Amino acid sequence: MLKIQKMIAALMLISGLFVVMNCSAATAEPIDAKAVLEQRVVKYWAARQANDFRTVYELESGSLPNGGLTPDKAMAVSGLRVKNVKIETITIDGDHAKVRLNGNVLIGTMGWVPQTLEDNWVLIDGQWYHETRH
Repeated sequence: MLKIQKMIAALMLISGLFVVMNCSAATAEPIDAKAVLEQRVVKYWAARQANDFRTVYELESGSLPNGGLTPDKAMAVSGLRVKNVKIETITIDGDHAKVRLNGNVLIGTMGWVPQTLEDNWVLIDGQWYHETRH
C-alpha cells in the first residue's frame, strides 16, 4: 500500500497537482480547504475577467438545482467589468467563506477604478461555489 501511495504522490508531482493528500486504504481526500477554495476563486475571477459567462455560471451557487439562476442570467450576475483581480485574504467559517479581493473595476466615464471587493462563498456537497446574490 505504501508503494502505491508513493507512486500516486510522484504522479501528482509530475502532473502539477500539488494538493496535500491524506491517504487511507480506500480514499484520498484533500486536507487543505483554503487551497481548494483559492483554486475555485481564481477560476471564477479569471472567468469574470475573460467574460466567460459559462464558467461564471457553473461556479455560482444559484446554478445548482433549485438555485434559481439560469444560464442566460449569468451575465447579469457578473456585474461591472473587472481586471487585475488578486486575492488578499480568505477566511473560512464552516461551510461559508469570505474572500477579500483587490482589483480594478470599469465605472462608466471614470474608467478603471481600484476597488477592494468582498466575496461570499459557500460549500455545497463538498464543492465551493460563489454565493449568488438574488
